[in-house]
Amino acid sequence: MDDEERIARGVTRGLARHEAARAEAQGRQLLGCLLLFAVVVGGFILLVTYG
Repeated sequence: MDDEERIARGVTRGLARHEAARAEAQGRQLLGCLLLFAVVVGGFILLVTYG
């Protein structure tokens, strides 16, 4: 196997890992924002209903 091929495969593998980690972090951030939104909406509904 040529050195250039090994380097190219390593770069490709590193980029794929980086993209997967970024996508996972973005998914966690989205879930956190949705949870915060649900809490705010729930609080607003309770405030309007019983406040």
